[in-house]
Amino acid sequence: MDYMSYIRLIRSSDLTASEKITAIMIASHYDFTKKDPAWPSNKTLAKETGLSIRSVVRAKKVLTDSHYLVSHRQYNNVCLYIPTDPAAQGLRHDGDLNTHINTNINTHTNTHTNESSNEDLDIKVLSTEEYNKLSESMLW
Repeated sequence: MDYMSYIRLIRSSDLTASEKITAIMIASHYDFTKKDPAWPSNKTLAKETGLSIRSVVRAKKVLTDSHYLVSHRQYNNVCLYIPTDPAAQGLRHDGDLNTHINTNINTHTNTHTNESSNEDLDIKVLSTEEYNKLSESMLW
């Protein structure tokens, strides 16, 4: 996802104005090309949005609960933020974050006979805990 896609996603959501402006400000700090997390403080976000710190904290809670934002607290009390698309996480059912998706994929087509062969593709969707654990191990 790129910056403008995320902005369009936030604009079309049913979030409140303070939640939308907080999401947009956090996204402005995120590097979508390198996928580097954003880490603005609540004070910085309050100054940039014109909201109170308490309103920013409430907005971030809603954004993380509704999966528009992944938040990870660092050892030095800094929070890292990653803008996300809740629809991309909509593959889970009944609260199971470890949903496996089996689908057929056309892996080979013989152009002379128009015959295809199919094989199953198994995809694992990471839970938030698995993602956080993986991202922790990748931080320097």
